[in-house]
Amino acid sequence: MIVWLGHSTFYIQIDNIKILTDPVFFDLPFLKRKTELPLAPEDLTHIDYLLLSHGHRDHFDVPSLKIILDNNPSVKVLGPLNISTLFNEFDFKGEIQEAGWYQQFKSAPINIIFFPAKHWHRRGLNDFNKVLWGSFYIKGKNKSLYFAGDTAYEAHFKEIQKSVPPIDYCLMPIGAYKPSYLMNLFHVNPEEAFKAYQELQAQYFIPMHYGTFDLSDEPMGEPEREIRKLFKKQGNSEHLLIEAIGKEILI
Repeated sequence: MIVWLGHSTFYIQIDNIKILTDPVFFDLPFLKRKTELPLAPEDLTHIDYLLLSHGHRDHFDVPSLKIILDNNPSVKVLGPLNISTLFNEFDFKGEIQEAGWYQQFKSAPINIIFFPAKHWHRRGLNDFNKVLWGSFYIKGKNKSLYFAGDTAYEAHFKEIQKSVPPIDYCLMPIGAYKPSYLMNLFHVNPEEAFKAYQELQAQYFIPMHYGTFDLSDEPMGEPEREIRKLFKKQGNSEHLLIEAIGKEILI
């Protein structure tokens, strides 16, 4: 089961393991959340793994994380190198695993590998790129997922494909790409996201990173319209899985 909770936040259940990605539930500094959360954050309990792709505030949100950590004291946090340095303001005594690119976490009975992304890190004035960023590959008994995190288009998608079998579900960002001369350094646009999905040899495409916060210059509805056009043009619209926030996608 995959449930989109807005932006880059997913609740995933695979082989009875419960996973949450990049939880952001509320308004952010200077950014108002445009969509309602489909449940109370306190209802997200019994989470086994919390996946954090990087430290930007629209992916690593302190108020949201405090709720998850308070209500899931045994959750295992999986993230990039030096992500633990961002936990100084949390009273969290649980497990934090860090990984570099192409490293595998200790995550039995499923496999989780940390893969590259083309992005960057900064939260303060003096921490530029002091925390790594990346993406996640999740492999259960019968199904696999790829969570792309935040990324621009680069050759890493082809390299990832060489390292893993064909992917069942590709969770890929499609928003925050205009003006292109600036945003294409950090984010994929819908066409690049579609190309990455093809290079990963994934079966299904689940879009994210759009429609929740107004982050850039394109109209908020444009990313979804464009990705639908691309799949329709290729004649495989059934492989594009777009559901409303809070609605289950069964895997």
